[in-house]
Amino acid sequence: MNIDTIMSKDIIVASIHDHVETVATLMKKYDIGFIPLVLNKKIMGVITDRDLVVGMLANHLDIDQSVEHYMTKNIISINVHKSIADAINLMGKNKIKRLIVTNRKKVVGVLSISDLINTNVNPDIIMKNLKQINEIYRNIDRFDTEIDEFYL
Repeated sequence: MNIDTIMSKDIIVASIHDHVETVATLMKKYDIGFIPLVLNKKIMGVITDRDLVVGMLANHLDIDQSVEHYMTKNIISINVHKSIADAINLMGKNKIKRLIVTNRKKVVGVLSISDLINTNVNPDIIMKNLKQINEIYRNIDRFDTEIDEFYL
């Protein structure tokens, strides 16, 4: 089974100059958490709902900012003719949940973990890579707390 049989072919894009609020509104309207960002029909980066939340809230920034400030510029893509196993391995290796799918440098879709879960691929392979994707790099500093009791 190839990627093109399970990928999302309807791609919602935004401009790198769009404001954060505009992109968040697109995400809500289409119930998506990932949008490729373009300039002159060329993908310049991608942004996720997590990028927006963490970027905005952690930095106390204004929603009138351009998404260009929060986008990920390192775009990971896969050829549409590759196997689903190749896609799962690429996601695990790069610790990402979505891939841009291309055919001769043209974007033809997006493949997400959700798309993979709904296939008949061996669940053990998907779980192994999900664990790798979601691996947390813990802070090596240890903090001692002085909590004696918990109350509700």
